[in-house]
Amino acid sequence: MAKKKGVRVTIVVEDERLERFSRNVLLEFGFSRHELRVVPYPVGRGSAKDWVEKHYPIEVRALRSKAHQKLALLVGTDADERSVAERFRSLARALQRHDVPARMDDERIVLWVPKWNIETWMLYLSGDPRDEDHDYKHDVKKPDFTAVAKAFVAEYRRFEDDDSIEALASLRVAFVETERFGV
Repeated sequence: MAKKKGVRVTIVVEDERLERFSRNVLLEFGFSRHELRVVPYPVGRGSAKDWVEKHYPIEVRALRSKAHQKLALLVGTDADERSVAERFRSLARALQRHDVPARMDDERIVLWVPKWNIETWMLYLSGDPRDEDHDYKHDVKKPDFTAVAKAFVAEYRRFEDDDSIEALASLRVAFVETERFGV
């Protein structure tokens, strides 16, 4: 991915680990730190998934209202026990409920949905491959977000060259989604 100078990215995530993962990956891709804005997420107050579904349409509207600017939106939400496809459908329904048209193919609206949670990706990208059938939320004690971000970008670049590479299914979906940044 080329340097994305001038592209401002709004980040809507459920929790701190998704935020730190997202930030570090975007920085590794060449986005500027001052061009990343994280919408403050709830900490210990209510359902994080509901919060993401509430703010997703708001941020899509905001992005579309400034179509002349170089903007992108990154939404990070865990699939938990549901499938990644089900989580995508939930986000699409959130747009419908708020009378916001569906995401278009050419929009810089990126959805990252790790199966179970971000810890699954962190373990996989740290060289400790896990399956997507189990919850590893408590298996990551002190994540090295910089190293994991570098691994994500390296795997993404491999995927760009050969989309048949072996990776977790939810990561492969994330790689396809990442292309929406305009790489």
